[in-house]
Amino acid sequence: MAKKSKVGLKVPTRNELLRKYGASIQLASETKESKLWLPSTFFALNYQWGGGIPFGKSVEVAGEESSGKSLIAYNFAYATQQLGGHVIWVDAEQSWMNSWAEANGVDPEKVTVINDTRIEYVSDAVADIAIYIRSQLTHNEPILLVVDSIAAMDCSDNIDSKMVDGKSEMGGRAKALYKYFRIRTELFVKLGITQIYINQLRTALNVGFGKDNTTTTGGAALKFYASIRVAFYAGRSITVKHKGKERKAGKLVTIRLLKNKVAPPRPTISKCPVYFNPKFHEVGFDRVFALEDTLVENDIIEKNAGGTYSYKGKKLCRGEEKFQKLLEEDDDLRRKLLRRAEINTIGTTRKQIEALGDVNYFPVDGVEYESQNNEEEDDEEEE
Repeated sequence: MAKKSKVGLKVPTRNELLRKYGASIQLASETKESKLWLPSTFFALNYQWGGGIPFGKSVEVAGEESSGKSLIAYNFAYATQQLGGHVIWVDAEQSWMNSWAEANGVDPEKVTVINDTRIEYVSDAVADIAIYIRSQLTHNEPILLVVDSIAAMDCSDNIDSKMVDGKSEMGGRAKALYKYFRIRTELFVKLGITQIYINQLRTALNVGFGKDNTTTTGGAALKFYASIRVAFYAGRSITVKHKGKERKAGKLVTIRLLKNKVAPPRPTISKCPVYFNPKFHEVGFDRVFALEDTLVENDIIEKNAGGTYSYKGKKLCRGEEKFQKLLEEDDDLRRKLLRRAEINTIGTTRKQIEALGDVNYFPVDGVEYESQNNEEEDDEEEE
């Protein structure tokens, strides 16, 4: 019986590995990372999420009806524009109104709206628009993509077909969404496209007693690809007296973190006032709500017996309401406390962008992407 000859193991050199696998492998320390986060104006939310949303990453905002899902998207849109960036808004629910955007501080002149529900069409449109906008921005300004909502999106086959059974319909939609995230995630990272996907919370069947019986629409793709997932739960209404009658001004909303791959787990924000009616209150979230808890938790502020608040041994005020008012009105104190707690703000991100100078973290040269709209490919073949 012939003996098998032993073949010596050849250890590849670093250059050989690079020639074989290209830029797809590198040391983690050599990866290009912008370290830029898009914040909201809601400070406790920025803390809960780790700083807002990192450029190029995505968040799923799922919630009940009238729980503030769209309002938080408008809030991030406002922040994007304050930092010199642009917003791409996929209006699948056909609910975009310039007047409502302006009520939320958003300039419609700096928003590109896509009115379509076909996942394949939206996928290609977003890619083309994002590349164009990034080519026009010269100093790493943010680009925000908002999809409102995932529940209103569907694949072209389901929309074009008149008769589709329920199982095939759900399967086609889930496959289209999975492909969207698979082929667009890398592009969004390269271009620094921050994404917010608004979704609906629905009741799940056959869930054991004592377990969370809520779920989201759209299959597993978004759950897998989203860096941050949050659930918004609507509580009781906020009412104000107007001309002798009780009027609804907003709701108390609870924000629970479901998943965070970019920061440590943080506490739930409970019963946050969210205002919907501009007649009775400025629209949006109470920006200093729950900030007290965050400052006390991080030992920035001391809360003594009797409800006295102190900073560095100096008494500030007594009572929670007075402290909330102090945080709202004293800009210098608030900025100082936010810096100590390392809570990201629009001003912080603006300074970080300015510090980058001419360094371009999101070049468009050589950027390519795969088309998801098969209709265009079919038309080209027919011609």
